[in-house]
Amino acid sequence: MKQKFDSIDNLLVWLFLFIDKQYNHTELPLYSLRISNNNVAFFTDVELYTCAIFTELLKCRTKKDGYLYIRRHYLSWFPNLPSYEVYVRKLNKYNDAIGYIFKLVRNSFASCQDKIAQIDTSPIIVCSAQHSARAKAAKPFVSKGYCPSKKMYYVGVKLQIISQKRTSQLPYLIDYDIETAQMHDLDIAKKTLPYTDIENVEMYGDKAYIDKNFQLELFENKHINLNTPNKKVKGQPPLTLFQNAYNSIHSSVRQSIETLFGWIDDQTNIENASKVRSVDGLLYHINIKMVAAILLLNIQF
Repeated sequence: MKQKFDSIDNLLVWLFLFIDKQYNHTELPLYSLRISNNNVAFFTDVELYTCAIFTELLKCRTKKDGYLYIRRHYLSWFPNLPSYEVYVRKLNKYNDAIGYIFKLVRNSFASCQDKIAQIDTSPIIVCSAQHSARAKAAKPFVSKGYCPSKKMYYVGVKLQIISQKRTSQLPYLIDYDIETAQMHDLDIAKKTLPYTDIENVEMYGDKAYIDKNFQLELFENKHINLNTPNKKVKGQPPLTLFQNAYNSIHSSVRQSIETLFGWIDDQTNIENASKVRSVDGLLYHINIKMVAAILLLNIQF
């Protein structure tokens, strides 16, 4: 059941109180720890995170749009709002804190009980492939990659999402990871799944995740049964009727995560990172939009 708000003012108050509670009872302050005599900011971290997430929920697509919105409509609520340059510098610097807030939101709302999970990746595009030779934004983290589902080359990073299936609803976001675009989907999974807190699930991935040794290791250590479709290998006979039927069922289970990717991009424009210029800015771009996405799955205003 989504939590409903009858006005955006009430949403802003709730969001501030939620972040303030997490700031006082979790490890969130450690992500912005200041070791100096000036360690107490006039514009607090709670205010900073609240403004950033609130304006993202209102679909202010850039940090500047969000900053100007707060300055125009809520300056009396945040009288110590700093200059735009300081505001942006802090947000980029504390991008890890925004990523941690995603986990706090996930843990604060009741998740579904379905033991069916899905895993897939999507491109975050910094620029088109034709400009790859001149691209300098967010170097050296970004790289040139290929997205088979969109049939295109791009310069950027890969966003891996793990979701949990829900009946007659969008899947629930469980976790995500950000890697360079040239890394294969399977290599990202090998880097993340053995260390995730997800256990005892039936997980569905596409053909990119076929690796019998890794699937066996994952099942033995995490009790994650990573299901992949049957793939015809060159020189082998065509797939049997049973194998084709299994592939159809597998595809129908995975379809909802593709819908989820489309919904996230529609709500946040996460795939378009063309205005990013630094690695910190890129990580902030992805983290803040994933926080907005998981909140939008749980609230309505």
